[in-house]
Amino acid sequence: METQAPDTAGLYRRFARLEARGSSPIYEALCLAIAESAPTLAVLASLPRHKRQPNLLLGALRWFGAPVEEPTAALAFIADRAEDLRCFMLDHATQTNEVARCAVMLPALALVPGPVALLELGASAGLCLLPDRWSYEWTRPDGSLVRLGSGGPDQVSVGARVSGPAPLPTVMPDVVARLGLDANPIDAAAPDQQRWLECLIWPEHTERAERLHAALAAAAADPPPIRTGLFPADVPAAVDHLHERAPGATVVVLHSAAVAYADADARAQLAAVLAVLDVRRLGLEGAQVTRDLGLAGVPDAGGRFVLSLDDRVLGTADPHGRDLDWSEADGRHADLDRPRSWSHR
Repeated sequence: METQAPDTAGLYRRFARLEARGSSPIYEALCLAIAESAPTLAVLASLPRHKRQPNLLLGALRWFGAPVEEPTAALAFIADRAEDLRCFMLDHATQTNEVARCAVMLPALALVPGPVALLELGASAGLCLLPDRWSYEWTRPDGSLVRLGSGGPDQVSVGARVSGPAPLPTVMPDVVARLGLDANPIDAAAPDQQRWLECLIWPEHTERAERLHAALAAAAADPPPIRTGLFPADVPAAVDHLHERAPGATVVVLHSAAVAYADADARAQLAAVLAVLDVRRLGLEGAQVTRDLGLAGVPDAGGRFVLSLDDRVLGTADPHGRDLDWSEADGRHADLDRPRSWSHR
């Protein structure tokens, strides 16, 4: 058995302090307790390294009805149900599908001119493949609102607080084709798969859970095409498919909290593949992930995500899409004469 208790303990401490703190007191307390629990760390050490991630364990605990709000009771639950949890975690992956991330990614997508064909990596149920189906409300620092979409009772609404000179769009993107890639695609209409996505929502985030439920219902009624595939291996074929489906459209490769689950070598390989394809790249990932994709000038973002378009850092955002701090000046017109392909070289 591989034993990496110190590494795993540090992983849970970092998650508690950088991600859960200020967002989920329940998960902050529980992850700090896990980091100090030798029996729990031993259970995690029996799993492959990529299966020890906090969100996967926390989601599994919620699936089995563990008392996550009481750290001592939750640790006892892990000890009692260790084998059930291990088997479940081996068979599942974190596939959070946070539709609110569209609110912080749409200003970047609006910089890409013309009709677009979207390819999402790690698409899960494909909710972020449908940015033209949601309605938006952005709040400026002075309290003024910018709205996009009908905002009707049947339309899922997402919003974000925005600071900096973000070029908030006034028209929906012209999406003429879309495709998702995922190792294990989620069927938005399947009850068990819906429930798993709901278990991955943090317990205090009731608004996120309600929004996910509504977005899954919308996606189930008219699901986006998602194929089983891995990146970077299956990206070229997917890009070719979109070029065939939508000749003349700009293919935009999207990824949000997805490339984080690939190792540094795979990230570098993905960057090399994208650099020679006729595509744009739009990412919302952690700072180190963004650096591993070859971008320079990536800020130390703490627990925030970095928003990037091709080789440009545009700003930082809350990982769940609640706010966007746009740092690049004069971004609105910067892309009109840019080529479609990108390279970090």
